[in-house]
Amino acid sequence: METTYIKRVKKSVTEKEYKKLMAFVRGDEDIKEFNQKRFFKIFCILYYSGLRVNEITQIRYSHIQEIIQTSETIIISHKTKRERILYFSDTAIKELKKYFIYEESEINNYCITSWGNPQKHFHEVSLIQLVNKYMKSVLGDNYTSHSFRQGLITEMGSKSVNPRVIQSFIGHMNVSTTLGYIKPTDSDIKASLVR
Repeated sequence: METTYIKRVKKSVTEKEYKKLMAFVRGDEDIKEFNQKRFFKIFCILYYSGLRVNEITQIRYSHIQEIIQTSETIIISHKTKRERILYFSDTAIKELKKYFIYEESEINNYCITSWGNPQKHFHEVSLIQLVNKYMKSVLGDNYTSHSFRQGLITEMGSKSVNPRVIQSFIGHMNVSTTLGYIKPTDSDIKASLVR
């Protein structure tokens, strides 16, 4: 007998889910302080940047300092092997200041690390698994780390941001890839009815 798999609808992380995740981390007494701080950083940077999880592993405190000073920074995307400028709003910078606290001597350290060396970043696959497991326990099976990226793209699309602007912001090579991420909500669809 053949096993039937149901393809789940991937949901986007909106402000509501972001706040729920942050509140859950804040109140989760089962995780150590180090992990709590790490989850705050992970969820904050994913929500505001549109980065892929494997891209946040390369963020150093020097990037955060540059963002706070200029509201942008440059990273090299692992996937496209190209430089990408990350832009941040005043709201995002305020959140980053809250969660990315560091000493000047730590400026070259990675922000997201496993338990040991701050000069060594978190292994990408391990981080994806950790984030997905935590998100599913809080939000349910339809959410993954990529839901942050999808949510940001969808929100920009629902606010009628030019798809080429979204493409550039998110770092896609083709606008068709960007358009594939835009997942209208039920309320978006209902509001668009013409008859």
